[in-house]
Amino acid sequence: MPSPLEFAVAILIMAVGSAFQAAVGLGLALLVVPLLALIDTEFIPGPMLFAGIALAAATAYRDRAAIDRATLGLSLVGLTIGTGVGAVALKLVARAYLPKLFGGLILLAVLISVASRRAAVTPRALLAGSTVSGIMGTMVGVHGPAISLVLQDAEPAQFRAMLGAFFAAGYAMAVASLAVVGVFGRRELVLGVALLPGVGIGYSVAPAISKFINTTRLRIAILVISSVSAVALLYR
Repeated sequence: MPSPLEFAVAILIMAVGSAFQAAVGLGLALLVVPLLALIDTEFIPGPMLFAGIALAAATAYRDRAAIDRATLGLSLVGLTIGTGVGAVALKLVARAYLPKLFGGLILLAVLISVASRRAAVTPRALLAGSTVSGIMGTMVGVHGPAISLVLQDAEPAQFRAMLGAFFAAGYAMAVASLAVVGVFGRRELVLGVALLPGVGIGYSVAPAISKFINTTRLRIAILVISSVSAVALLYR
């Protein structure tokens, strides 16, 4: 179990990531996941995903009018498939190899995030993106890059709304699937509950900081931090 200092740092990280995510739609996964993994790999993916459900649900509800239900419905099909695959795959990996697995998947997420190729929102692309998101989200807690690549041409309000709804469903599915395969239990639940104050703090301060955030600079900073953290995990 992490020390009190590690819990305090983890809550602070969760608060910062939640604030950015609620304010501009960036920060919860690619910023929070690698930093939590550096503190203690027990914080991911289950505990972080459990704590993130509340934030994702709140943002999805806030922007619910902009959700394209047909597109969301199709994306949930791929998400369901990917979540199942990711949960089984994570179950098969020995704990000693988790830091390197997390580091590799985070670097992959960064590469997907900086991909310049735009994908048309076709049923095939949506299913592929949501399936990859389900696999990576369940294994390491990073759902966003693949599905964001498919939806990136949507209007900003619809983009935030769609991601919020997708993440809310994805986090809940991932936690349930991890529980089914035996890698989310009482210990992970305690860790997830411990992170919830950070979510509450971040969501509360988001409106006050949103107007001061430069999204381009924030995105670059998050990708740099994620990359450095992922390399550190690979060499741990």
